Amino acid sequence: MDLQENLRAIWRKVLDLDEIPAGASFTDIGGSSIQLIAMLLHVGNAYQIEIAVDDFIGEPTLARLEQCVRQQQAAGQDEAPTANTAPEADTFPLLPVHYWLFERIDVNHYNVGHLYRLTAQDPPQQVRAAIDAVLRQHDGLRILLRRDAAGQWQQHLQAPDSMAPWWHEEDLRATPDHLLAAEINRICNGYQARIRVEERTFSAVHFDLGGERGARLFVLLHHILIDNISEKILFNDLAAAYRALRAGQPVRLSAAGRRVGDWARLLHDYAQGPALAHYAYWQSQNWDGYRLLPTDPDPASLPKAEGAMAALGFASRSLSSAATVRLLELQRLQAVDPSYVVMTALQQAFHAWSGSEILALAMVHNGRIYQSIPEANVLQTVGWMINYATLYLRNPEQLQGIALVESIARQAKAVQDDALSLTCLKYMNQDAAVREAMARLPLYHLGFNFIPFTGASSEEFIFERANEPCGEGEKWFSPGIKPFMNVLLAGQELKLTMGFSPCMYAPRTIETLLDGVVAQLETILLS
Repeated sequence: MDLQENLRAIWRKVLDLDEIPAGASFTDIGGSSIQLIAMLLHVGNAYQIEIAVDDFIGEPTLARLEQCVRQQQAAGQDEAPTANTAPEADTFPLLPVHYWLFERIDVNHYNVGHLYRLTAQDPPQQVRAAIDAVLRQHDGLRILLRRDAAGQWQQHLQAPDSMAPWWHEEDLRATPDHLLAAEINRICNGYQARIRVEERTFSAVHFDLGGERGARLFVLLHHILIDNISEKILFNDLAAAYRALRAGQPVRLSAAGRRVGDWARLLHDYAQGPALAHYAYWQSQNWDGYRLLPTDPDPASLPKAEGAMAALGFASRSLSSAATVRLLELQRLQAVDPSYVVMTALQQAFHAWSGSEILALAMVHNGRIYQSIPEANVLQTVGWMINYATLYLRNPEQLQGIALVESIARQAKAVQDDALSLTCLKYMNQDAAVREAMARLPLYHLGFNFIPFTGASSEEFIFERANEPCGEGEKWFSPGIKPFMNVLLAGQELKLTMGFSPCMYAPRTIETLLDGVVAQLETILLS
């Protein structure tokens, strides 16, 4: 397969399309920012190069992508670099997302854990060596959060050899088959409970099950180390390192992105300088029509929490197949981003549900592409890079259908870089008056995360997922936690899931909102 055909195949996989039209723009045929990042990572891993977003985004076509690949190869970057020399210990400012973390009850129990199946032919020594190589390559996997002498939280980078012991071995050869899953889950829960942001944020556990049962590998990270994009980089590199070690070859990994400490300092400087250019914008906004998040119609029926809650409530709805097909057609034929269609329906449904003419969404942003900071270059950075971009969505002209979708899209696009300034000014600016003024802005109503289909991993991980449970990654939530919506578009299905505090809302109250969103989507798409 020649270069252009291989790149075309990558586009088809990432965008979940059967064909790519000749001369098509990646963004015009529905590629989101997450899919753009996934595609560039996929290409980078396939050809052992790194393509900057800015080199491609001005003309996001296959022809331009092919040109970028050939330029990188001609520049002598086709040979994958060996693992980087790890930097020494360092201390640097928090990222905006860390302040969101501190609003939780238990900051230590917000983990990402995966359990994998190993065979007897997978030596634990080589698995450990592969993980060690990845830890040395990516400084973002060695982060702790600690207080400085003044009592302020900072990020602390550990040197690789100074980390708390992270490799552990468990012997379950004597455990009978019928008790094995429960025992693995019990032990994994113990490791989940040992995670502490000030002491230990990464663990890997090898379970020896004996004989034909093989082994299991439990990889556990606190969320401050990882997001969805970082996870793909991490496991791609782990697979590459393990294959090299099994073959007796040097470990060669993808180039690490900007150091997390450099990025934190860059954002800190941005908060003191360029972000201030957006300050007047935020202070001049008209908040008439904004209403606080409503309470449940029957608050007396709700359970009372003393302290923290152990579990959230969840409610889900799916869009009809006919409406989903139409949504995908709009994406493919008219370059209408599905996330803006869902935001539009949510804005309308929320207005009817709450009486607020303004919907304040805390939208999960990938945290890697900012027009305000073009020199960011954090595409290959492993870390918790996301940002919660607060969008304030309105419909003052009482538009309907696609006209309203276009209006919501303009509002969202216009404010995304302003939203970075909001979090940086609110949390990172050194002027207390600025921070206090930003803190007085209307609070968000709902969290929002749109997850498009992405064949985003450049390859399947070398080990397959195990079936046994591996403990609880999240535990103890604030009773006042606000509802959040995850929107998953996969294949021909659009699924809406909303998490909420059972102490704030009865399930039927949240289901009423979800039913309203689905009804609005059906109206927009099928009328």
